[in-house]
Amino acid sequence: MSTFLRRLVLGAIFCVSSLALVHSQSTIGREVSVPRHLEDGEEFSIPLRDLIAHGQRLFTAVWTIEEGGGRPLTKGTGAALSDSTSALEFPRNFNRVSAPDANSCAGCHNLPFGIAGGGGDIVANVFVLGQRFDFATFDSGDVTPTRGTIDESGAPTRLQTIANSRATLGMFGSGYIEMLARQITQDLQAIRDATAAGSSRSLISKGISFGTIARSANGSWITTGVRGIAGPSLATSGPASPPSLVIRPFHQAGNVVSIRQFSNNAFNHHHGIQSTERFGKNTDPDGDGFSNEMTRADVTAVSVFQATMAVPGRVIPNDPEIEEAILLGEKRFASIGCTTSTYRRCRSIDRAGFTVSPTRTTRRVRPIFSSGRRRCLPWTYRATNCRPRGSSPRTASSWSPRTPT
Repeated sequence: MSTFLRRLVLGAIFCVSSLALVHSQSTIGREVSVPRHLEDGEEFSIPLRDLIAHGQRLFTAVWTIEEGGGRPLTKGTGAALSDSTSALEFPRNFNRVSAPDANSCAGCHNLPFGIAGGGGDIVANVFVLGQRFDFATFDSGDVTPTRGTIDESGAPTRLQTIANSRATLGMFGSGYIEMLARQITQDLQAIRDATAAGSSRSLISKGISFGTIARSANGSWITTGVRGIAGPSLATSGPASPPSLVIRPFHQAGNVVSIRQFSNNAFNHHHGIQSTERFGKNTDPDGDGFSNEMTRADVTAVSVFQATMAVPGRVIPNDPEIEEAILLGEKRFASIGCTTSTYRRCRSIDRAGFTVSPTRTTRRVRPIFSSGRRRCLPWTYRATNCRPRGSSPRTASSWSPRTPT
């Protein structure tokens, strides 16, 4: 081969290689909603405004299979499929009942006015417990439990029995709800710790009674008198293992401790996005070829975004008839004694905000309170006297946040 031809061939190879390199580095043609994730530790160094903005970006992201969207080999519960030979791949990658059922959190949480983090129309209802099935089919010929139709007891399911249809709730004021739960938890645990063997004490926090906790003569814990606290928070194995009494403010059954736990669960359930905090680093349990789909810092960001969503304030229409009706209702509300205890409880909230970090390094944020038009009614808060403070940092190295003791 002549020198000219050799140089021509080498030049062509170089050009093709360069084009391939440029193409591999280009974002053109890639469908990735979050091109850059936060590295663990960044949540403590970037400005809080940027952290919240990144959390909103994650909440509104339209996740795709090119970044780990979908979970071919796992259920919405995180467990392996009942039938691993039928992966949840197209056209089985979405299912309105058993999920994945959405590309984005904001696909359901968008009311009113398209606000990310809001509530949802009935079309956006979630089918709770449907996620324990691989892929809901209602196929009478499918006899494998929790694959498509048959439940754990071997009974066939119908749309009315396979899951519970639940409304998509708005996350407005969710930071306040979690903060309040943390403060009540601290109060109840202090009462618990002051309960001596052979005695009992009333569990009261912020004017709310949670019944009575008692101890037998040998120090064993008696929780039969406790009211309004979820079963897992009453578990005890002996005198040295007191019930946690943790208030779990989220979900209808009161099973979820925090926005953080809620988010870790929801991203896997609804989108197939698996966080390192729940599933571990450099793992791929859902078999989609992606690991570290959501970092610990990402979970902090999306939790802070939700925690700082404002508590809704009252908006009184500029209509004399409606305003008169509202004022009459307010007077009736006060006349039956509702404002006395509600106002006192509102003012008894601590003021300094609460920490949301999953590590020993802490960062403190405050839920935002909309200014109310009148006094401190149940959903109308003045920013000057209702700033909350919560408990000490909670560690969450695993997917289920460690509860305070």
